[in-house]
Amino acid sequence: MTSQNHILSNFEIPSDISGLFHKYHDRYLADDSLSDLNVLLLAVYLIEYKNKKSGANLDQVKELFVFLGRKEDTNFPVAFHNAKKQKLIEEKPDGIHFLISGLKRIRAIIGQIGKLPVYIIKSGGNFTAIRLFEEFLATEIKGKEILLCDPHVSPSTLFPFSVLKNKINIIKILSSNLYDSEKYKDYKKKFEKETNVTVEIKFNHKLHDRYLISGEKCWSFGSSIKDLGNKDTVIKELDGVVVSLKELFFERWNEVSINK
Repeated sequence: MTSQNHILSNFEIPSDISGLFHKYHDRYLADDSLSDLNVLLLAVYLIEYKNKKSGANLDQVKELFVFLGRKEDTNFPVAFHNAKKQKLIEEKPDGIHFLISGLKRIRAIIGQIGKLPVYIIKSGGNFTAIRLFEEFLATEIKGKEILLCDPHVSPSTLFPFSVLKNKINIIKILSSNLYDSEKYKDYKKKFEKETNVTVEIKFNHKLHDRYLISGEKCWSFGSSIKDLGNKDTVIKELDGVVVSLKELFFERWNEVSINK
């Protein structure tokens, strides 16, 4: 029996951490809020859980990492290297073992289930939707800079951010489409004058997902801000990806020179 058959045969996710995974036919996919490093640690944890003993075979960890939806050739070596570099795991002749810092990180990952705030903004009322989004901004935004990636921007995109007057300095918007550009330019000037918040916008057609970054936190959006109230929207905090997401934002930002 191969190591893959051994570890993946009748494989099940423990119910207490099932919220971190999504079942898809005969496999599980790790939630996209989890970094590759965290998925690797969870793979070690799950193998130990299944075998009921400490330590995990490296090949099995790699197979489970891929089984959970992550790439073997590019992502696994980086995640494995970083896990060892950060002293979260150690490699011994009998397999991969957690170090104290790795155990603490696993406990933190498991402990976050159900605790990361999720904001649900239902369709059916623009005024109520904007008010709920303003509440999200007022509660969650702590940094002085906002990085917003939203492929579809209109003048109404800026409306809710006025609640952050005197709290932030700048909003950088990465988009693909700007609707009613003349009206947007007029509103942008008024917005900047009244809030003393600088707004910069650049356009890149490689965008698809919608997300917002502030300080050391980031969130995903189910729909564009301009559509609040028109469609159900879920705002979900993403854990462990703020560094890589910020790198992606500025990679796309620096690819273009259009700034309106």
